[in-house]
Amino acid sequence: MQESLAPMHSPRNILLAALVTLSPALRAEVPEPAPDPQPQPPLELAYGGRVLPPMTAPNKPAAAAPAAEAASAPREWDRALPFFAQRVIDKGYELPNPYFVGTSLYLSHEARRLSTLRVGFNGAPLEVLDFVQFPHTEIDNQSGQILAGAFIFPFMSAYVILGHTQGTGDIHITIEGQGLMDYLGIPGCDLPPALRPGLCGQTLTPIAHAKYTGESEGLGITLAGAWHDVFFAMPVTYVVAQVTQSETPSKTWNVAPRVGWNQHLQGGGMLTWYGGATWLKSDFNITGSFQLDTEDTVIGKPTTMSYSIHVEPVNPWNWLAGANWMINKRWSIAGELGFGGARSNVLVTGFYRF
Repeated sequence: MQESLAPMHSPRNILLAALVTLSPALRAEVPEPAPDPQPQPPLELAYGGRVLPPMTAPNKPAAAAPAAEAASAPREWDRALPFFAQRVIDKGYELPNPYFVGTSLYLSHEARRLSTLRVGFNGAPLEVLDFVQFPHTEIDNQSGQILAGAFIFPFMSAYVILGHTQGTGDIHITIEGQGLMDYLGIPGCDLPPALRPGLCGQTLTPIAHAKYTGESEGLGITLAGAWHDVFFAMPVTYVVAQVTQSETPSKTWNVAPRVGWNQHLQGGGMLTWYGGATWLKSDFNITGSFQLDTEDTVIGKPTTMSYSIHVEPVNPWNWLAGANWMINKRWSIAGELGFGGARSNVLVTGFYRF
């Protein structure tokens, strides 16, 4: 839908999509070593979700205990996931809760390119007609999603997505009057100019108003990493949706690389500020029909027009900026803005990890 009449996250759109996981990074928790003449910077690994970035947990040292005691009683990871968790624990890193559920709300406005245009008038079969064009369309989409998943590896999470989408769109159309008369078999455009019907020299510019709803489902993974408080993440999602006014399922790919900075709060928790870009690719057709107001022309009655068109983004890329508040180890909320290109969007999410 986690943008088209398809969900962005879907979703830019679903996603689409989108759609949205927030997840803490790994922070080193090893006893302070003896002074090193050439100290090395600590390494940090991070996790990420479907749309939002990985989060770094506050750097809280382990409970005060002698180094010898800590070495004699190593910590043990008691969860099935992620794989290789114990190896990470043995190196002195802290792992976040591996399982998560979340919800998101995605709002977008986007210009779409239309192609493979087929139309028919008054019940005739659809075909390609040169005198009918679709210059552009604009879509407003609202998509709600839930997702659930887990960290499969210390650097990768995977999740499933279920969602509902709805929205409206204005499809701009231009129809040459002479072409329409010829198609309908109405004579007159070959007469001398003074005797020709006015429609022969006119171009009709109707707007078809589309309204749709649908359900979506998909899969996603996120690869991520960090160094100190700087992180990067690469969420990738694939969403399939069935929406009204579409003769085929909508298939949407969403890739959203981003980098950011983790700000530790004095009262606990952490804010993550980030920026990046979203690439959204959707592939689907929409169908519909409406009536042309041709009663006051030589046609003398309304004309019904049916259409089938292929819809795709005008520009698959747009920029993003957002922030996530990691309240504690279990709860987090976030907001994100998308801008630039031919798409603008707002994303709000909330997650629980256990």
